[in-house]
Amino acid sequence: MERKLYNLDSVVDRGFSDFEEEAGTRRVHWTIIKRTVADMITRKAMSATYVLQRDEAETEFSNLGAARSAVNKIIVHPEKLTRSKAEHVAEKKK
Repeated sequence: MERKLYNLDSVVDRGFSDFEEEAGTRRVHWTIIKRTVADMITRKAMSATYVLQRDEAETEFSNLGAARSAVNKIIVHPEKLTRSKAEHVAEKKK
């Protein structure tokens, strides 16, 4: 039995970057799309890549972090900013 596959594109992130040029500031909009290939019968994802669309060009990345890094977007997750219980206790003792 032959596998039936389908593509699904979904927008993950979008933004813009400003570049200084001799004529002035040029704003370039970018979009990160998650491109998933899935099996039509089982609906399981076979592969997923992240595509950065910028200046009418597409660049593929294997993970979202690499795509965001290409547009200089760093996201700090809240759980990494949350203090541990030991830090709370130490602060109360001060």
